[in-house]
Amino acid sequence: MARVNPQWITADMVDAQSFEALSMRFGVMSVPMTVVNGSEQVVGAVPEGRLVSVIRQAVGA
Repeated sequence: MARVNPQWITADMVDAQSFEALSMRFGVMSVPMTVVNGSEQVVGAVPEGRLVSVIRQAVGA
């Protein structure tokens, strides 16, 4: 999806300790934690297929 439509993808990396309010908003308890569209979350290093599944769920695909 990102290769076909790179304009649709943005990513930010945030230091959870430096941005405590943001960490609390998303309930960050461990890292890595991936938040997709502010709704779907994945904690830890997950296989690519799991991450794709979460992204699809977040975008309604």
